[in-house]
Amino acid sequence: MKALLDAQGVKYALLERDKLDKACTDVIVIGGDGTFNSLLNGLSKPEEHRFVLLAGGTSNSLYSQISGQEKAANKVQRYLNDAPFMKTDLPELICNGHTWRFINEASVGFAASIAQAIENRNTKKRFNRLGLNELAYIATAFRCWQREEPIMVSFCNNKRISGDLYPCPGAKIDDRLIDVFELRCPRLRLPLELTRLIRAKKDVVSKWTKRKQVSTGKWLFDRPLPVEIDGNPIGKTTEIDLQLYSASLNVF
Repeated sequence: MKALLDAQGVKYALLERDKLDKACTDVIVIGGDGTFNSLLNGLSKPEEHRFVLLAGGTSNSLYSQISGQEKAANKVQRYLNDAPFMKTDLPELICNGHTWRFINEASVGFAASIAQAIENRNTKKRFNRLGLNELAYIATAFRCWQREEPIMVSFCNNKRISGDLYPCPGAKIDDRLIDVFELRCPRLRLPLELTRLIRAKKDVVSKWTKRKQVSTGKWLFDRPLPVEIDGNPIGKTTEIDLQLYSASLNVF
């Protein structure tokens, strides 16, 4: 982003994260779910800010939920005309002694392995340049499927997650509940189960899947599994605690 601003001659100032809390009230976020996630985890009191989201990421799941296909120029104009902000929940995932906030979704197991592999190979950047964003997830999922045991637990604050999957089509970002999707199946069954989640309009019922809504919860695993929040890998864990941040966010 810095290189882009420099190339366009845009004047800006760089602030340390701990100084951003007092620097401004309104924050314009240009990026995807991962960019917004990094910002939220760097603010001590995110509820004291208002966030304007402009799509600039790979899947932009949260932006699509809030703004649909609205063009950035039109959205900025509405913001300048004092259009209302909406309230959204902010779930928190606790693992390895650290609390991580996420706005869209967090996953443990297979989906997190995909996120890790994509980041390691810079696959998102290559496919994004070609306008083939979702193929990055399909190609990486196939590689992971060949070596990973198909265990996947997704904590959803939104109905759509990376890869155009809808594990919880009924999830809402403002109901003070977190939708949980669990998938455990034989390896050869996994491609079919994932295919059924692509652009799903309603909950897909299967003996290999479970769904529930919670405001808090704990999950234990018999071995360390990879974890990701809003597409950002954060390591591995054998234990997850889940809760909701005490306040709501103001998002536009």
